[in-house]
Amino acid sequence: MTDKREKNLLAEKPMGVRREISRSHPLIVRELQAAFDSKVPPAESAMWAAMSPDQRSQALKRLNVLLRLEAAPEDSSPEKAALDAGVSLTRWYEINAAWKNNRSLASLGTFATTPRTRKLANHDDLEELAVGVFDAAPTASVRQHALALGEAYAKKSGLPEKDLPSHNTLRKFAEAERRRRMNDEQLGSDVLFDCCACELPYSDEVFCAFLIIDKASRLVLGAGLDHPQDSRVGYAFAAANAQDRLVEPPMSGLRWANQMESSELVVGLDADSWSDIEEEMRISGLDGQMQPATAARRFGVFVRRSIGARMGRVKFVPGQTAKAADFGAPTLDQLIHFHAEVDAYNASLIEQWSATERRAPPPGLSTLLKRLTNN
Repeated sequence: MTDKREKNLLAEKPMGVRREISRSHPLIVRELQAAFDSKVPPAESAMWAAMSPDQRSQALKRLNVLLRLEAAPEDSSPEKAALDAGVSLTRWYEINAAWKNNRSLASLGTFATTPRTRKLANHDDLEELAVGVFDAAPTASVRQHALALGEAYAKKSGLPEKDLPSHNTLRKFAEAERRRRMNDEQLGSDVLFDCCACELPYSDEVFCAFLIIDKASRLVLGAGLDHPQDSRVGYAFAAANAQDRLVEPPMSGLRWANQMESSELVVGLDADSWSDIEEEMRISGLDGQMQPATAARRFGVFVRRSIGARMGRVKFVPGQTAKAADFGAPTLDQLIHFHAEVDAYNASLIEQWSATERRAPPPGLSTLLKRLTNN
């Protein structure tokens, strides 16, 4: 390729992006901003994002009454406040007390908790004991580690055999510790780009999800919704989301690999637009990255292996990717729900990858995301 051709490629919008890539942030209503002095905490934004439309409507009704009382407490009796909030007087007293004690959407009673990891009661003990079990026999099999973990927990807890964790539970903790040790230096080492049709909660339409997945941890680094006929833009949306996620907790608190070893890409229905990908990677100093998958049954191949058939309330339907007559254009509210499901999914995995020694994502990954987004 001539120098002129290289300059032309670098001058183009990276990866063929033909329109500006904007971030999708939850639509924060003025009442919520007023409740938190304009700066809504991330946990509250996540909770708001995960609410259904009915839950948001109910929450706003109660929040409006609380804010009104704060501004002018003498203007309303408890009975009227309860009536305006649509709750019984007793329930109103509970909500008002909870709000004063903890200024959070959780106190409104319409959405009890933010997305989080489901923990067993013995989670912390098993996780801690697994470290010692591996230290004592680092080359043992998973089955041997699980049995040893069961013995260690029985000794520590003193519980009768019928109350001890099942072998499957012990095996999960043994496997998690094995992955943590094997992949301690590999987070961000191998990155997978996949797209496939999906169904979202509160919608009858079919959408196309674009996901950037870390192979070792199965974490979703970035996600977007677009059309498979324009997969460069779809992946650019996912890359922009990944740029945001990687600099914020919890992903900013991980220990990443020193370098990105490989990245693979499931090409959308616009295969021709990826014909220059090898040369584009070379010019960007990313030789060998973004290896394209073009087989007929490629859609969702990495999603199925890493995530499964569902991501919370998002249902993946890879077989519809090439068959669907049309794909929905997501509304902001649908994007919010989609990203809330990503947050909840990641929350179920992130804990085992947290580290006291933080390390920035590998430079190659950051460069690739910039190339995808022109940012």
